[in-house]
Amino acid sequence: MANIINYFSLWTTVPELGGSSGQSRVRQPLILLGVLLGALAKVVYDWLTSQASASLSWSSFAVAAIAGLVAFPYLYEKAGLNRGQLTLAKWLVAFQNGFFWSVAMDAISKLHGHG
Repeated sequence: MANIINYFSLWTTVPELGGSSGQSRVRQPLILLGVLLGALAKVVYDWLTSQASASLSWSSFAVAAIAGLVAFPYLYEKAGLNRGQLTLAKWLVAFQNGFFWSVAMDAISKLHGHG
């Protein structure tokens, strides 16, 4: 259970007291809000652009949110987002991950030889 909590904690290293002599580790859970909002935006976008009169489905959002949240911590570390304070650019990468969750899952699958 501790490994799962650690995976989703999104640890980052930041300079202590604004200096460069020491480093401290902090969590950045706010960035996960970007993933969730991106997933919601994708569901709404798909609904608005669909030619059929499809209904807005919470199950689509649930799938997008779960997939985005599962994939993001891996990308967070591999892309080097785990260094420094939370910035708008990092938050937008999280939003993009939520919006394009299926692309991220395909990329991770290919990295591990499953695609």
